[in-house]
Amino acid sequence: MFKSATESGISPLCLSFTGSLRVIRRAIPQFQQAPLLEVKIFFSWLIEEIREQKIPHPQHRANPRVLKKSRSKFKSKKREHRNNETSRQQLSFLIFTTAS
Repeated sequence: MFKSATESGISPLCLSFTGSLRVIRRAIPQFQQAPLLEVKIFFSWLIEEIREQKIPHPQHRANPRVLKKSRSKFKSKKREHRNNETSRQQLSFLIFTTAS
């Protein structure tokens, strides 16, 4: 992927990884059957095939994704529902001395 991207003058991130993987998997049997003299020809063919696996530019969305709001049958708690006037019970801790 890197070699095909640098030869074409684009970023390696612009090439599809899964598309390149499919091309390589398809080419493995041909590489195994090819004589050693023809490996360079197959390798240049492989570079060309990977170069064609460009990622398409993202399309503009008419409706962008949004977060789903939770729908509850109960109303949400407002500031006036908070009970700030009631006093809370103070916690008290007693320290016990142990008899030695």
